Amino acid sequence: MAEPLRILSVGAHPADIFDQSGGTMAHHVERGDYVGCVVLTHGARVHDAVVSEEMFHKDEVPTGDAIEKIMEERSDLKAEEVRKACAIIGVDDITFFGADDAVLLVTPEVVKRLAMVFREKRPDLILTHFPREADGITNAHAVAGQIVMHAIRVAANVDPEDSNPPVRVARVFYFGAGAARLRSNLWDADGGYYNDVFIDISDVIKKKLATLDCLVSQGYGGAYARKRLETNDGAFGVSGGVPYAEGFISDGSETFYHLPVSDYTLERSRSSDHEVMNRYSYRLKVD
Repeated sequence: MAEPLRILSVGAHPADIFDQSGGTMAHHVERGDYVGCVVLTHGARVHDAVVSEEMFHKDEVPTGDAIEKIMEERSDLKAEEVRKACAIIGVDDITFFGADDAVLLVTPEVVKRLAMVFREKRPDLILTHFPREADGITNAHAVAGQIVMHAIRVAANVDPEDSNPPVRVARVFYFGAGAARLRSNLWDADGGYYNDVFIDISDVIKKKLATLDCLVSQGYGGAYARKRLETNDGAFGVSGGVPYAEGFISDGSETFYHLPVSDYTLERSRSSDHEVMNRYSYRLKVD
């Protein structure tokens, strides 16, 4: 690239930006690109060790101000975990959007607010959730992707309440783990979506593991993180001919001056079967 890219990863919940695009973000930070992230909801209800785990097993849960106070404390804890995880991969521009994760919906207010963030950050590329993930209606990831798409359109126009000029986003890459996967419920059968971009993250897989280990409140650290990296990123790596990869669904075709072919594709075509297998058979080793 002639100049650094500006990349924004937008996740519905605090953990999403890391388990879906942490390795990719690390690569672009190392290259000198601007990388920022947006956490749409506080995520206090999602997989939380107190709100969704301890409370689940109680005969009676707090209500009113009592539960609100607990959720506020859990939200602050999650935000601190995000900051620690971002520091590991070198990301220091974090926007905590602050939406409630009880019922995330596409509303004019949310869309306009996010559009203002886009005009301020001025991303060339946006990484976010696939707008038709799962049922595409109640799934918070899908709704987040829909909010992002609306906000991209709105950000391309002037806003009487925003002094920042319009911005056009060059490309959107949807998180592949949420949509292009094995069928596990009725709605997945509506898919047919596939990852057409794989990012080799083998060299930063331990960094990604360290970010997930930071997310203690969500239960991502420890065994879960290791299982996820092997099953998701390991499977994507096999598809791409490398040990570990992150998969993405691109938002459309591109125009080139010459026929595009990656170094990875050429190397694979010039390798024997066993050389390819040996290349992607590496497994993360941790104490």
